Amino acid sequence: MKSWFIKNDALRVVENGLQLDVRLPWYRSLPLSVIDFGEIRINGKSFAPDSVTVKLNGVERYLSELAGQWQEYWFVLDSAFVCIPFEGAKTGEEYQVEFTAVIHPPYVPKVFFPAIHKRTMKAH
Repeated sequence: MKSWFIKNDALRVVENGLQLDVRLPWYRSLPLSVIDFGEIRINGKSFAPDSVTVKLNGVERYLSELAGQWQEYWFVLDSAFVCIPFEGAKTGEEYQVEFTAVIHPPYVPKVFFPAIHKRTMKAH
């Protein structure tokens, strides 16, 4: 499956590790409470939801805090910046990035749509 919600140049080295620029993999804005960030892996290493943060609408939260955010929306034209605590990250290095977001649209009961990204990316 082609990963269109994460561009090739979306991986950046930041102070605490790596930052991934993610676009909403859906056609309309959604509350954060209906988006499950699945497993996130860098070079095969998994990261717990309480160690990864997402910055959206000027607020940074741990992934483990998103479930109750029904009044906070991710708008289709906005990026979410996912910060992953990956020690020793270096600009110019390549990393195997695996990222899953599962959408549970509130207007389509009992339906979910997984968006899967798995690609080698160069950190900028």
